[in-house]
Amino acid sequence: MTIKYDYHLHSDLSGDSETPSFQMAERALELGLSGICFTEHHDPDHPDYGIDFTLDFDTYFQKMKQLTARYQGRLELYTGMEFGIMKHLPPVLDELLRKYPFDFIIASLHFVNGKDPYYADYFEGRPERSCYEEFLQAEYETLKCFPPESFDTLGHMDFVVRYGPNRNRFYSYEAYADYIDPILRYLIEKGKCLEVNAAGFKYGLEQPNPCTGVLRRYRELGGELITIGSDAHEPAYLGYAFDRTAALLQELGFRYYTVFKKRRPVTVPF
Repeated sequence: MTIKYDYHLHSDLSGDSETPSFQMAERALELGLSGICFTEHHDPDHPDYGIDFTLDFDTYFQKMKQLTARYQGRLELYTGMEFGIMKHLPPVLDELLRKYPFDFIIASLHFVNGKDPYYADYFEGRPERSCYEEFLQAEYETLKCFPPESFDTLGHMDFVVRYGPNRNRFYSYEAYADYIDPILRYLIEKGKCLEVNAAGFKYGLEQPNPCTGVLRRYRELGGELITIGSDAHEPAYLGYAFDRTAALLQELGFRYYTVFKKRRPVTVPF
């Protein structure tokens, strides 16, 4: 496996996972990974879908301290957060970053106008294309509200495609270029990473999120900074499809990926 770090995963401290964190660490050792980053969900003011997507930070950092001691010398463990971005939340993220010593921050859009694309009600009564356009436009506009120094990578950029009625059957970079290019150009301009989220393979898309066409366009525009994560919520999906992901990225011209330690980027060659 040429990808040695998984920088997007969840444990039972995220509202949508029941996996004890040590099980993720044990699976990482089985796979021969060098390190993992626990990027637990924190979505302040999230809509009520019956899941609490807020993180108990004190418990999280206490557990990470214990895990780091347990796996010292065997596995690198890093602290992270997948922060659910909304336009009014930059001050919340800023306060958290002042208070807690994170290694890595993923900025992810999960909710648009009070709805989650994971659920069918986001798509009800509207053309699929309109839903995808709305998501991508909201992602761009919301991302611009956050100071670039407050996050390290944009998570699963075309997340919405996982759950659409036709998923990626009619989706491509070319079909949505007018909505995708502004996001890519913004990340490049600000020196931010684009996440390559391998869970697209798990969801049957046969490619990561964002899709191959988006990653190709990112390189064409001069984008080089990427982070890689499985988005695993259980051990079976840790490092999932990393071999396929690495082969795709190398074919597209990427020669390295980025990990973060104390919010500082470190490049890792394939």
